[in-house]
Amino acid sequence: MKTYFHVRGVTLVELIAFIIIVGVLVSGVIGGVSTTMRGSATPKQITQALQYAQERMELIRAQKDRLGFAGFTAATFDPCLTGSTHPACSSTPGYNVAVPPLDVTGACMGNDANYKCITVTVTDATTGAQLAQLISAVANY
Repeated sequence: MKTYFHVRGVTLVELIAFIIIVGVLVSGVIGGVSTTMRGSATPKQITQALQYAQERMELIRAQKDRLGFAGFTAATFDPCLTGSTHPACSSTPGYNVAVPPLDVTGACMGNDANYKCITVTVTDATTGAQLAQLISAVANY
């Protein structure tokens, strides 16, 4: 009678090879994730950037309420450009708040002349990465 030996399991060499391969793969993935996390904005940065953008947007929209639609022009739309001392106009350490010229063509609303478009963008002062952008339309009503 013949005896058959059925081999089950793995050898020690196969087990060690598996552990080494998995270890190399995991360390590569962790290295990639840490590089990505290091280069991205933190939630705290994004929250602060949104707050700065919202403050500036509210100040600009309040200017429209004061001046009316006709008086809300590219020259008068941003109080910070005309020397306002409002805290939203002061420099924010670590952030750049940019407000491009007022779009009076209504491009954000299908080129309807009854709208003017405001954009506020906040970027990281050191990396230049965009952290927040708000776009708003004011209507002629």
